[in-house]
Amino acid sequence: MKVKELWSFKHYEPILGIKLGDINDDGQVEVVAYTKTGRLLILSLKGELLFQEIISKDSPIWHLKIYDIDKDGTNELILGGMDGYLRVFKCNKTYVLNSLWNHKLGSSISGILIDDLNFDNRNEIIVHSLDKTIRVLKNLEGNLVWGQVFEDGIGDAIIYSDHINPGKKEIIACGNDGSFRVFDASTGKLLWFKKYSDKIRCITYLNSINGPVIICGGDDKKLHIIDKETQEEIKSIEFNDYVWKCISYPFIKFNKVIINSYSFTHFNSSIPLENLKFTSKLICLNETLEVIWELKRYNIEFLDVIEIYEKIFLLAGTTRGEVLVIEERTGKILNIIHNDSCTNMIQFLIEKGLFFSCHENGRILAYKLENM
Repeated sequence: MKVKELWSFKHYEPILGIKLGDINDDGQVEVVAYTKTGRLLILSLKGELLFQEIISKDSPIWHLKIYDIDKDGTNELILGGMDGYLRVFKCNKTYVLNSLWNHKLGSSISGILIDDLNFDNRNEIIVHSLDKTIRVLKNLEGNLVWGQVFEDGIGDAIIYSDHINPGKKEIIACGNDGSFRVFDASTGKLLWFKKYSDKIRCITYLNSINGPVIICGGDDKKLHIIDKETQEEIKSIEFNDYVWKCISYPFIKFNKVIINSYSFTHFNSSIPLENLKFTSKLICLNETLEVIWELKRYNIEFLDVIEIYEKIFLLAGTTRGEVLVIEERTGKILNIIHNDSCTNMIQFLIEKGLFFSCHENGRILAYKLENM
């Protein structure tokens, strides 16, 4: 697999994230980037700056979704950031943003999900925050459907579809109070919960050979595996660092999980970043809950799973600025791109074989995957 750099765009402030999508129904995919000071940048696939606007002055945007939430054939932009506002925009043909609605939370937004939770053919928006709440909102006007309160800020949440009862969905969320909680997605009723001694940063589920399990981890440096039926922990795996991110895949089967740990060694260190020896790692679990491979010494900031021509790959961005293309079955690095600044996010455009990375130094880079 070969990677060819196509272009580089430089902004004067950190680019925290990027998303890809046709945002104004003109048949063209745009690159939409968001920054540390609350600015939104819209670029063409050729790297031309088409439009920019300040959304939340001097306040970071953390999250962006490009999604047709009202099913009118045109995507909306859904943004959330440190100021606690969830904002929804339409974009016209000249890229001017028109506000549809916003919803104010009490603190920084830590995640956004979109799904039809009650099977009425209407999407709901699920938002969780460091203000201790998780909220389900109506898609058209942002009115509250239901909300729940944790003892501390909420860091991650997923939507679980019950395969035994396909007419039922659950929301599973985890928080800084060390708990994860399982809610009926339609009503918000708390079904059950489990609590640990330290902050839980990430959560997912896996369909094991013995049934579904919930997988979570955080600041106790352990990965916890809980039988969803009995609600009992059946296994744990220890790490040297915080458990940072976990993603289940492939779609529908969800019988594998990748997990990365994260080291804060580079914070306040006098050692140059390129000389630091990270103890963090990336591991892969299969349906028997065994580790089938691990990749050591990469401190991963961003992680995603992509499928290309029925083959599965991992895209990872690191603290040192590397962009890694990883073979999913073995954990072998197929390609590594070196940049001089932390990689905050990577996005892949499957139909064109393009992927894009954004970095702390304000750069956005575009690449073409060849010989896939």
